[in-house]
Amino acid sequence: MNTEDFDKLLVGYTTPKEKYVDSRLKFYLDRVDHKRRLAQWGSVAILLLSLGIPVVVTFSPAAIGPVQKELIVSLMSLLIALAGGLEGLHQWQRTWREYSTRIVQIETLIGLWEIQVARARQLSDAKEVVDILGKATEKLLSSVNEAVTTEMGTFFSERERAQLQSHTQT
Repeated sequence: MNTEDFDKLLVGYTTPKEKYVDSRLKFYLDRVDHKRRLAQWGSVAILLLSLGIPVVVTFSPAAIGPVQKELIVSLMSLLIALAGGLEGLHQWQRTWREYSTRIVQIETLIGLWEIQVARARQLSDAKEVVDILGKATEKLLSSVNEAVTTEMGTFFSERERAQLQSHTQT
């Protein structure tokens, strides 16, 4: 099969790949760094505020009275609770990990699809080419769908669990 005929056939398989696979990969790529930054900064904020409480209690200047010191400690404690609550609600750490995992999975699946495309490109029989491209594209779409569905299921089950925990603690 010549290159021009192969490329015409391939368009029928790259279109669903672009629509259903590349768009999902882009979704994760566009959001993973944001989740990473929120997870890291949330953890840093909790750590610094937690370390700051003993410093305020022990080393606060005499100019700060006991009421102001208690107010500062209370505010720092509230900020720790807020940061921890936001992390629990939004699950930035877990979402960052899940998105990173899905990126690797989808990129690997695309790579395997591209290997099958390269294999099909070497064939001369159009029926064999269509068979290989069809099976490879079907496998790519179903595998990506499974990966995305698994991530969504994990996200929502973890979110429900976190909400149940917060309700039982109140």
